[in-house]
Amino acid sequence: MNKSFRLIFTLLTLFFSVKPSVAQKLKIGMLTVLPSTKVIFTPLAGNYKVWLDATLLNSEGVADVFQLSLDGDSIEVKSFERNVGKCKKIVFEAQLKEGSFKLKSIIPEAKVKVYDNDLEVSSLQNGLRLINKVNIENYIAGVVQSEAGGHSTAEYYKLQAILCRTYALSNLRKHEADSFNLCDQVHCQAYKGKSENPSILSAVHETSGLVIVDDDMNLISAAFSSNCGGQTVNSEDVWTLTASYLRGVKDTFCLRMPNARWQKKIPRSDWLSYLYLKQKYPVDDSIRYKEALSFPQTKGREQFFADKDLKIPLKTIRSDWQLKSTYFSLEQQNDTILLNGRGYGHGVGLCQEGAMHMAQMGTSYKDIINFYYTKVHLVDLTVLNFLKED
Repeated sequence: MNKSFRLIFTLLTLFFSVKPSVAQKLKIGMLTVLPSTKVIFTPLAGNYKVWLDATLLNSEGVADVFQLSLDGDSIEVKSFERNVGKCKKIVFEAQLKEGSFKLKSIIPEAKVKVYDNDLEVSSLQNGLRLINKVNIENYIAGVVQSEAGGHSTAEYYKLQAILCRTYALSNLRKHEADSFNLCDQVHCQAYKGKSENPSILSAVHETSGLVIVDDDMNLISAAFSSNCGGQTVNSEDVWTLTASYLRGVKDTFCLRMPNARWQKKIPRSDWLSYLYLKQKYPVDDSIRYKEALSFPQTKGREQFFADKDLKIPLKTIRSDWQLKSTYFSLEQQNDTILLNGRGYGHGVGLCQEGAMHMAQMGTSYKDIINFYYTKVHLVDLTVLNFLKED
């Protein structure tokens, strides 16, 4: 940003600093791994209007418990009081902003989960499509609860809330073909429902509407991994994406955290067979044979294994052997190959355990963001939308 634009940006941020909470609702696909064929809906807070297809069941709202079962290409709807009927889609719409409900999958059986706001259920060939239509800040609180747990610091919760919000808003079309924005699985963001943690709710409220953008005022890809092992990597070293803000940085904050180190042992014969059969590695060459059994990754993170001419991506080896990271050294111990590894995850962007340690040391969430992401800016959605208007 040049100085004049930075001044305008600062003034706009001050102008819009007093604002209502972000009111946008997201559609989150729930229980998507094993689609349910029978669930029970129980309202907890606030009456719910119930729509069967286009028909309103009760204009004043209901507080009944409903059982929903897949029946052919329709949904059979029952309450404790009566057999309500069948429909293709049923919507439970909370009459209060604080509305919440319990959802219990009967087939397959799963634990009861609590969600904020609304539920939309439609029939699919193999199960029920369950969509939580949820206020974005309620969703963020649920994701922070799932991603960060309930025993971290307030500053880390603020950081995680901003990351989760940025990710969600930059991936609104990820599940467009499924008629929702994001799902509840980790490849979107882990989401297990409503958060009741006061510290998390406070952190989400204090950072409401804040997202991270690059110099062009575009939402960043808020990548993060569990532990970088002491060195994050450039995005293009892992993905095809080259992003100016996803640059590798040396990170000493995560080195004594739980996922900083790992080991794995592989039979030497299995390792050599893998290299020869799958990677076409010339194990019959004496020099390359020795290289295959000794790979000291000690001067930083590499992209390729041993023979640079063959260019065997370490990310491929990680995937094939289910390793925690690509950041490992390899040595022979008799008939065994020992992998001494560092970190957990792809290593791009923010290191969660490093950020946790920084937060515990008293570092602000703003400084943590600027440590892991290069030349980025925190901006309120209201300001961002204003700047994006033609």
